[in-house]
Amino acid sequence: MNRKIIATILTGIITVLLITGCSSKTEDKDVSGAGTTQSEKKEEKKEENPVILPADAQIGIAYAEDSSEFMSFFLNKVQGNLVSAGIPEGSIERAQGSAEELADNARTMISSGCSVLMVGNADENNAPGITDAAVKAGIPVLYFGTSPGEKEIARWKDKGWRVSYVGSSFAQSAAKRAELISTLGLEKADFDEDGEIGIAVLYTGEDKAGDQVNADTLKNLEELGVSFTELTAGEEDVYRGTDLEASMEQVVGWMSEYGKELDLILCADDTQAMGALNGISDEKKRVGHDVLIMGFGAYTESLTEAAAGNIYSTFFNDFMDQSQDASNTVLAYLKGAGADQSSMISEYVSVTVDNAQEILDIAGKMQENDPDSSDIEEDRDTQ
Repeated sequence: MNRKIIATILTGIITVLLITGCSSKTEDKDVSGAGTTQSEKKEEKKEENPVILPADAQIGIAYAEDSSEFMSFFLNKVQGNLVSAGIPEGSIERAQGSAEELADNARTMISSGCSVLMVGNADENNAPGITDAAVKAGIPVLYFGTSPGEKEIARWKDKGWRVSYVGSSFAQSAAKRAELISTLGLEKADFDEDGEIGIAVLYTGEDKAGDQVNADTLKNLEELGVSFTELTAGEEDVYRGTDLEASMEQVVGWMSEYGKELDLILCADDTQAMGALNGISDEKKRVGHDVLIMGFGAYTESLTEAAAGNIYSTFFNDFMDQSQDASNTVLAYLKGAGADQSSMISEYVSVTVDNAQEILDIAGKMQENDPDSSDIEEDRDTQ
C-alpha cells in the first residue's frame, strides 16, 4: 500500500481515538464531579429539612401541668387547627406531667421519632438539654407557655436551629399594669389621702409569671415616679402561696395591720385575687372605695368580678393569637421551613371593667368546647 495512504489512515485513527478519549473524560467529569456534588448537596438539604405530609406527621406535645385555663384552651385550639390542616387526631400525642418530668417526657417523644416536638412550660434549666436532644435527632421544636429564657432563645438564633418560642411578654404586662396605676394616680388610688399609694403584694412562691410581673410592676412604678410604699416589703410580711383561703386570711391580717394605709393589692394569680376579694368583703370594706385589687391570669370567676367592677384589673393571656402562631409554625416545619422566627411574642390583654365581658364571652365559648375546663374550675374551688 502507498505509504502516503497508510500515513493518512493512521492519522485518522489517532484523531478519532483522541476525540473519543477526550469525550469520555469530559463525560466522567460531568458524572463524578460537579454534577454528583450538586446532587449530594440537594440530598443533604432534603435530609436536613424533610418535607412531611400532614397525613404522615407525628406531633409530640410534652408539657408541665398547671392550673391555668390558658394551657387547656391553647392546646385544644392548636390541636383543632392541626387536625383541620390534615393531621390525624391520633397522630397528636400529649404527655402531661410535673416540671421535673418534663425533660424525660420530651426525650420520650424524641425517641419515638416525632415529626415536630412541642414543649410547654420549660425553663432556662431544662430547655437547653431538650433542645440539644431534638436538634441532634433532626426534630424541630416549638416551645410555648413560659419562656425558656433569653439566653436559650439567642442560642437558637446563633446556631440557625429550627427551634421557636410562642408566648407572651411578662415585662410588657408589668409595664401595662404600672401604667394603669400611674393613670389612676393619687386622686383615685390613695384612699386615705396620705400622699402615697400603700401596696401589699401576694406572690405564689413558685416562680410563676405573676411573681415576675409583681416585681417588675414595682420597679416600673419607681421609674414612672409614682409615689407609693410597699407595705409588705419586709421578709416577715411576704406571702407566698396560691391557696384561696390562705390568701383571704393573709389579706384580712394585712387590713387589720395596715388599716387605711392599704390602698392596693397586687396578686400573682387570680386565685389570690378572689381570696383578696373575699377577705375585703368579710371585713365590710368596699372594693374600689377602700382598696383596689389587681389580679393576673383572667380566670373565669375573676373576669366575672372584673366585669362587675370588683376586681380592678387582670391580664388575659391571648391563647387565640398564640395558638394560631403555634399551629402555623408546626405546619411550616412539616413543609421543611428553616428557622425564620425564633420567638413570636403576643401581648397580654389588660382586662378592666371596660372589656371584661368581651373576654368573658370568649372564655365561655371555649369552655363549652373544652371538657377539661370544668375540671380546672373544680380544682381551684377545692384549693
